[in-house]
Amino acid sequence: MAQKRLSSANEQGDTDLVFAGFDTTTEQPKERQQQQYAIQRLQEHSDSQPMPDIDIDKDNDELVKRLLTKGVDLRLYARDIEGELHALEDEQLANYEENEGALLELDAEIRGCDEVLENMERLLANFKSSLGNINDEIQTLQSDSVSMSVRLKNRIVAEKQLGRIIQGIALSPAAIDTICNGEVNEKYLDCLVEVNKKMAYLRVHEKQHRRLRAFQETQPELERLCLKASAKVRDFLLAKINDLRSLSTNAHILQSSVFLKYRFFNHFLIERHPEAAVEVRDTYIHIMRQYYLDHFEAYQRGLLKFERPVADKADVVGMEESSKLSLFGTAKPSARDKSNVFNLGARASVLDTADPRAIVLSIAGDSNERFPFEALFRSYNLALADNATAEYEFIMQFFVSPKARQKITGSDMARMVFGHIFEPSIRVGEQFLKGYLEGSHDALGVLLCIRLVSQMASELQRRRVPVLEAYVNSANMQLWPRFQAILDGHIESIKRLAAYRAKSKIDTQPPATVRRYVEFAASMLRLNQGYNTHVVALSLARLRAEIQAYISHMAGGNPDKHTSLVFLVNSYDLILTVLHENRFTEREEEVSSWKQELAATVLEYAEVELENHFGYLKQFVIDAEQQSDIAQITSEDLGRVVSVFNAEWRSKIAAINSSIIQSFSNFRTGTEILHAVLGQLIIYYTRFHSLYDKRFARRSSSGGGTTSQQPVGVQSVMVEIKKYRNNF
Repeated sequence: MAQKRLSSANEQGDTDLVFAGFDTTTEQPKERQQQQYAIQRLQEHSDSQPMPDIDIDKDNDELVKRLLTKGVDLRLYARDIEGELHALEDEQLANYEENEGALLELDAEIRGCDEVLENMERLLANFKSSLGNINDEIQTLQSDSVSMSVRLKNRIVAEKQLGRIIQGIALSPAAIDTICNGEVNEKYLDCLVEVNKKMAYLRVHEKQHRRLRAFQETQPELERLCLKASAKVRDFLLAKINDLRSLSTNAHILQSSVFLKYRFFNHFLIERHPEAAVEVRDTYIHIMRQYYLDHFEAYQRGLLKFERPVADKADVVGMEESSKLSLFGTAKPSARDKSNVFNLGARASVLDTADPRAIVLSIAGDSNERFPFEALFRSYNLALADNATAEYEFIMQFFVSPKARQKITGSDMARMVFGHIFEPSIRVGEQFLKGYLEGSHDALGVLLCIRLVSQMASELQRRRVPVLEAYVNSANMQLWPRFQAILDGHIESIKRLAAYRAKSKIDTQPPATVRRYVEFAASMLRLNQGYNTHVVALSLARLRAEIQAYISHMAGGNPDKHTSLVFLVNSYDLILTVLHENRFTEREEEVSSWKQELAATVLEYAEVELENHFGYLKQFVIDAEQQSDIAQITSEDLGRVVSVFNAEWRSKIAAINSSIIQSFSNFRTGTEILHAVLGQLIIYYTRFHSLYDKRFARRSSSGGGTTSQQPVGVQSVMVEIKKYRNNF
């Protein structure tokens, strides 16, 4: 093959072969190549044919152009060139012969290379074939990969859907074993929560996945498991509820530590086994009904042992001060302490909401302390409200499922259960109050109980415990009529007392009836602050009108006008003093009404007192001012008035001061009355001076004289009056 290649290269003459260490070609200059090309062109034409016109621009042959330009004979030139070519060929052959050995070696090497290349060619062909197979395999793998990717995505989607379903219905063997054979405890609670979730999932997705075999096979098994769990939970709850039968058991502690901890058990029964839930609820109602009844009855009996009676039937505003009549008509002194019958005093502290403590029977027994009924009633109400609040909240959490708790039916259910449990205890409280009211004549105690009931209702409303409305309404329906009846008794007693003392001689000091009234009125005003109850205000108005009639009747029975007015002023002053001590102002109708009575009476007293000491002056001024002509007043009349006044005005003022000091012990009231009397004296004396000046001014103009004595100046009288300003 190498020899064929070499002979082919030798025949063509235009192939260069390069051997290692040998140069087998002679470099031909560019010009000779062009000459050879021109000869070849010339040989194409015969000698007999003429030279064609050569289109230089067309052939673009530079060498031919140059030869033609020089005028060279192309035939000669071609033969020269041909000779040179033969010489060059001989030279190449000689060179070839000289290098024949090297060429043979080269040929052997080339043969070896051909064998190597043939092996390489076979290897490459095999490799190409392998690559083709690999390419086919890669395409097959790629196709398989795409198919697997699609299947994987489909499996992932299916796994997500089936995973949720399996997770929703599948239950671990350990949980199943715990539900069937385990002890009811916290672990059991966790397993039951899981079972309930599975049942809830089945119920929600039943329509969507009911064709699935897993649903069809799992649902009956879960229902049987729920029945097994319901039976065990029912037995557990009934056992715990039976522990409440003992009076020594603290139900609230057991409720918070056991029942509320396992309240999901009852919620599970309500949802999965309503019959068992009803049985648990009825058992709880029956036991707790008796539990609370026993405790509240015992507490009520214990409270009654510490009651301190405050008032009886004879303790009325219009009672006799000194004594009461015995069975045989003889007088016997009262054995009771009446300090709190009409005066509220410290009893108002029972309304202090800052102290939430109730009476503890054991502590009260050790201290041997006694309490008025309102304190006992408050303690009972506190115990009732606190237990009712705790029980209602427990019922809402234990017997009402979370779903029902958000609806009205949940609240109704809780109130129904609460009503069954607390109905006997509420009746105990109603009988407790009824027993007190049947023999009570303490209006302040009854009004305190009314306010306690109002506070209880407000506190229950604040706690959002709407379960004791019936108790509150029943208490109000018992308290208000009794309060009115006791007030009617007080009013009737005042009427009887007024009739009994119609002809008796009165003292100038207020009777004890007035003090009892004002203390009683002040106490009711205090209890009505912040409430402004119309019934209380109306009762006070009736009582005020009756005591006013009594005071007026007592004053009217005395023929001495002065003594009657002193009695009235002292009575009114006592009433206003007590009301002011209790910090009531004129904004209260009670204060403004009595203040008007006092002002009118003081003015009347001033007129009477002035009449007793300066009656001649007052009467003269009144008569003289009624004269149509000032000249009708005689000088003798004026002179007598001037003479008498000048002689005794200082002593009369001192007598007025002494009389007021003896009649009125209240500094403020005495000062006001003295100022009123002396003020009226100044008014009348000023009017007298005006008449005197007018009368004798006209007489002087007609030539007449004056009286023998000049009247004392008004300024002198005022200076004298100022001396008595601070006598009280």
